[in-house]
Amino acid sequence: MTNNTIIKNVRRAAWVVALAPAIALTSCIKDTLDLEPAYSLSENNGFDSAEHVELSMAGAYDRIQNSYYSPGSTYSRGYPFGAASILQGEMRGEDFMMTQQFFLVTFQGTYSTSSGNNQAMWEASFEALNRVNIVLEGLTKAGAEGVISSTKASEYAGEMYFLRALIYHNLMIHFAAPYNLNGYNNDYGMPLYLRSNTTKDAIAESMEIGRSTVAQTYAQIINDLNQAESLLPATNSVNNISRANKYAAIALKTRVYLHMRDWNNVLTEAKKFDSAPYELEADPATPFLSYSNNKESIFSVENTAEDNTSVNGSLTSMFNPYERYMCPISPILYNSELWLADDKRRTELVEIYATDNVPYCFKYRSSTREEYAPMLRLAEVYLNAAEAALRNGDNATALTYLNLVRDRSLANPATQSYTAASFANTADFLNAILWERRFETFGEGLRWGDIHRLAVDDIAPSGGIPAKIKYAAVKGSYAATAFGIGTPIDESWYLVGAYPYTDRRFLWPIPVSDLSRNATLAAQQNVGWSN
Repeated sequence: MTNNTIIKNVRRAAWVVALAPAIALTSCIKDTLDLEPAYSLSENNGFDSAEHVELSMAGAYDRIQNSYYSPGSTYSRGYPFGAASILQGEMRGEDFMMTQQFFLVTFQGTYSTSSGNNQAMWEASFEALNRVNIVLEGLTKAGAEGVISSTKASEYAGEMYFLRALIYHNLMIHFAAPYNLNGYNNDYGMPLYLRSNTTKDAIAESMEIGRSTVAQTYAQIINDLNQAESLLPATNSVNNISRANKYAAIALKTRVYLHMRDWNNVLTEAKKFDSAPYELEADPATPFLSYSNNKESIFSVENTAEDNTSVNGSLTSMFNPYERYMCPISPILYNSELWLADDKRRTELVEIYATDNVPYCFKYRSSTREEYAPMLRLAEVYLNAAEAALRNGDNATALTYLNLVRDRSLANPATQSYTAASFANTADFLNAILWERRFETFGEGLRWGDIHRLAVDDIAPSGGIPAKIKYAAVKGSYAATAFGIGTPIDESWYLVGAYPYTDRRFLWPIPVSDLSRNATLAAQQNVGWSN
């Protein structure tokens, strides 16, 4: 059992660092501040010993792992990061289908200002941000008073800056316009809460904070990541996969800069992995089957058998066909001619379920729900760099990065690897990179991020929310003709058509629960949504 697991188990029995009363964006009564609760640590005693500081750190990580689904509920989901949020990223895209009612609201785009999953993402994110800010302020005090060394306080602060950036960027891809959609949606980014809310005065001040611009929010994200990189060590001694190190901050910067279309900085950050203690695993299944100990995973959200996000927040129960067979892979992804038949990701990470003859993501197989939720892998960093290099006109570097990822899954790289002659033009080359992202990261929640950032791309625009295939049209006896490499998509299979990025559904609305508490945000609702 790792030190982090021990800490998490202790923390599970004693809610660490009790949150403030509901700030502008939180509502869970269970988090109301109790200055000296019998079995929890407050900001008054959460930083008075080295042991309490470490428990407080674990509390911050716990808050990104899961939250209660809605005010007053007694069950948890994986928000802001975990199975539920990963599934949201897939359901907003077109590479999976949905067999149950569970996420059809997201899949069909029928959400509203009161939809539970959207509200949970918003509120859990800002609860987590408040927890992070509480810890940041506590670390300053603990370092200054000698409770922990200044070096350790700085390292811990680096972890919190990383978490804050991770949370804010996730909010941006769901609730704000892409970076290059200048002027759309009033350029609204996120309200930037950079201090804790543990007093009535602090809460009152937060209620006055409105939404920053998209550019200002991204600037804050990059600033946090730069601080994180400067403060963090190369490896984290607690758990180098589920606790942030400097390379987690660097990897996230490659993603954020890609969304900002800052190709030079994507490449600058990716180059730092030339000397990093990471490498692609020889087998593409290893980062998922050995989720807690592999050479490729840069940052994942930890779960254990004792501390997980329940059946409604487990990756296995969401994706694995032998659990609930909820999320089959769509023919849109499965039938792509660019995904070779003998690709190891097809043969090892896809399972054809005999009950409906439909393929499922087989990356998650933990019967005790302790699989880690993948957030950042080296494969994504290389694909980020491949795209940035191509857009910068450096085709040779783009090809090198692309083949680093693709070749390890090929049956015979000597004959199947891409060459410069594989692509007729830049658009073909970029298309191959974008498809490779889908083959490599399916079931990891990254699809929506690409759709979002490419809404008005100059080479490969997504255009907005894609059309999606209904499960009933391709399951069972229909599967034999619906699924097959190169099999064309029948128009009758579609459940919902595509919606342009100008449609209000492209951006989730700020939840009504927060609008009723915060008049400032109520006046800054996303375009097309009423309050």
